[in-house]
Amino acid sequence: MSGVQSSEKSPCDILYWKNPVETGKVLGGALVALLVVKKVDLISLFLKLLYTTLFATASVEFLSKLVLNKGLVTTYGIKECPNIVGTIKPYIDEALKQIPVQQSKVRKLVFASSPEKSFKAAGVVYIAHKLISFMSVWTIAFVSTLATFTLPIVYKTYQREIDAAVEQGVSVAKTKSAEYQQLVQEKATPYVKQLDEKLGPVSGFVKSKIPQSRVTAESTTAKLAADVPLEPTQSATATTSGASFPSVPRTDLKQSVHDVTAKVDDITVDDLKQQIENNKALPTL
Repeated sequence: MSGVQSSEKSPCDILYWKNPVETGKVLGGALVALLVVKKVDLISLFLKLLYTTLFATASVEFLSKLVLNKGLVTTYGIKECPNIVGTIKPYIDEALKQIPVQQSKVRKLVFASSPEKSFKAAGVVYIAHKLISFMSVWTIAFVSTLATFTLPIVYKTYQREIDAAVEQGVSVAKTKSAEYQQLVQEKATPYVKQLDEKLGPVSGFVKSKIPQSRVTAESTTAKLAADVPLEPTQSATATTSGASFPSVPRTDLKQSVHDVTAKVDDITVDDLKQQIENNKALPTL
């Protein structure tokens, strides 16, 4: 039954103060434990209690056997150890069940499945780093305890405002990133042009291999193809009479298109460059 009861309760119920009395007990116990840790040397206290108990039980057992011929400790002492394993096993099992869930949450935070949550986690870790740099371990534990019982309820109360602020920060970061990217591109453009001019033939060869260069080549070849005359067109557009109509030659458009396509395919980038140089060398009319 204890395992069922522990599974029904969620830590969020305590952190969100759904039951103020229970949350107050947990918070008070945690603070008292921290004060004991700060004021009392637990290791020394444990060792003192241990040797005092051992000395007392040994003395009683020795004296009782000496006087009564019967050991009181062995006779009336506890015969069986308390079932500590059975008591804490349900809590350990419940904790082990939560480990994969927490691992999944950590993985999502690290790999930014939700940038807003990752930013929040980064802010918490940054604050913890700054606290560790100038605070003691006990002070950090004390502040963490108070923050654990206050920050969740504060976030739940002002969730919309906090999410809006984080979303605005993300939007500003994206805008600044785009501006820096544009600035880098503008600064790098002159250097790219200088490098293009210095490389010379190598740059021309690289550009000829880029798919975008096909646009210029295709547009030039299309212009050349337009200049190729289609001889059958004149006979097809000539006016004919009824008597001469049977003697009109047939226009083989498919063959003409095939010839033009073959001629266009034979044109290379080098031929186009040579033709452009020849056109520049011709005297203007």
